[in-house]
Amino acid sequence: MLLGNILLALAWAALEGDFSLATLVTGHVVGYVILVALVRGGVLRPSPYIGRVHRAVGLAAYFLWELIRANLRLALDVATPRYHMTPGIIAVPLDVTRDSEILLLSMLINTTPGSVALDVSPDRKLLYVHVMYMTTPDAARDEIKTGFERRVRGVLG
Repeated sequence: MLLGNILLALAWAALEGDFSLATLVTGHVVGYVILVALVRGGVLRPSPYIGRVHRAVGLAAYFLWELIRANLRLALDVATPRYHMTPGIIAVPLDVTRDSEILLLSMLINTTPGSVALDVSPDRKLLYVHVMYMTTPDAARDEIKTGFERRVRGVLG
């Protein structure tokens, strides 16, 4: 499927007569839409590539939403005279096991304002996270597990 998508992107660029990055990306997106239509129409067999791309786009969209939400929350806290932060450190039990999954999860947590991944336990079963806005430790854990970790497992798992 990936090879087919690349070939469709190259065909798109050839038809456009321009092999720029923008044309290749557009061709890749158009090729992906064509492949999805062919899979859904029963012409091509289902492929893990199709589902993985959907999950990667979902992870990116969720991250963008969390980034905007966290920035607005932090900006509101800075702009108001009252202090709303309830910081704390939590241990999040990990379902992800591979280095790449733990790294991506930690990077997503670190780039979201208001949270920092501090350390991973030696047995790689716990991730220690500093959270600036914690209602309860369980709620903060659940937000990480059902938000980022579930999506990371879907993309890399």
